[in-house]
Amino acid sequence: MKKVGCRECALFFKTTLASAVLAGVLGLLFLGIGVVIYGRTGGKELAEKLGVPRPAIIAHRGASYFAPEETDPAFLLAREMDVDYLELDLQRSKDGVLIAVHDDDLRRTTNIADMFPGREMDTVDKFTFAELQTLDAGSWFNIRFPDRARASFKNVRILRLEDVLNIAEGGFHKPGLYIETKSARRFPGVEKQLVEILTARGWIRPLRRGVSESPRTERARARVIFQSFEPDSLARLKELAPQVPSVLLIDETMMRKDGWDALLRRAKQLGVGIGTWGYQWSRDPGWSINDAPNRYLTTWPWYSGQAHRAGLLVHPWAIDDRWEMWMVSLFGADGFFTNRPESALVFYGRADHIDLKPVWERIGY
Repeated sequence: MKKVGCRECALFFKTTLASAVLAGVLGLLFLGIGVVIYGRTGGKELAEKLGVPRPAIIAHRGASYFAPEETDPAFLLAREMDVDYLELDLQRSKDGVLIAVHDDDLRRTTNIADMFPGREMDTVDKFTFAELQTLDAGSWFNIRFPDRARASFKNVRILRLEDVLNIAEGGFHKPGLYIETKSARRFPGVEKQLVEILTARGWIRPLRRGVSESPRTERARARVIFQSFEPDSLARLKELAPQVPSVLLIDETMMRKDGWDALLRRAKQLGVGIGTWGYQWSRDPGWSINDAPNRYLTTWPWYSGQAHRAGLLVHPWAIDDRWEMWMVSLFGADGFFTNRPESALVFYGRADHIDLKPVWERIGY
């Protein structure tokens, strides 16, 4: 066997290094061209027409990095930070109460197994609101995140839609609401119920008979945005409240099944925006490998540019790290969902620094 000398090793190393550098330069050049051509087009003008802040800071389930998701402290903390929107997932109890809960069942975020042994696998709609109110919706957070635990999180309760409305209306800052109809097929009529409550509370202005109002020409701030992964639910919401902007959320299985172009057309038919996802989610172990083996990344600038040219806002979920905030913003996002609104506020220059201690004291947690 021929021995490889130091000179050959050095040459191999230099060649490999030069190839890697060249590949990196070409990759950055390609990405830069994409940003220039695709990533910075159309979003600002569209957001102005819709009355949607740009960039929009959307507190994903409240300030859920620091407090149990979709509970009083999470929403109050986000409100006091002065975010643009409080994001919540809407489901319905067995007796018809609209509630803010993300998961189909309650095992992850409550003590359901202790309170209702044998029923812990049941979906949310199998429990009355009174039963749901007996659950501790905060202690799980203290166990999972001991570095962020607070004694006051113990025994926080599941909230009604009306409770979240009270929070949004109750402070000096008045955030809007970004409401997802979650698992809407399980809740027939939920869209009508939602629109009726929001209209009664003054969050939606009724359309005047004989007068056509379009969110595309409405310059007042959009207080409510609807969102869903279910096109049928968005279609019903559009019929009931066409003046409210709606966003089609998409995931990896939808990308594989329908493709980007078809999803853009569907989002355009149903509303004014598309909810993509960031890099970290594309690498998340929760990704459905069986249904979508490809690691799609829908925040590349060519995706954002195509969405803007289709007349759609782009709001990726859920962006928490500063590097990813920079990435999706550079690539043309019009704002994003985040569990860390304090970081987003600093990133966008709306705050120099956020000291959470006085905020916790102010909201009583």
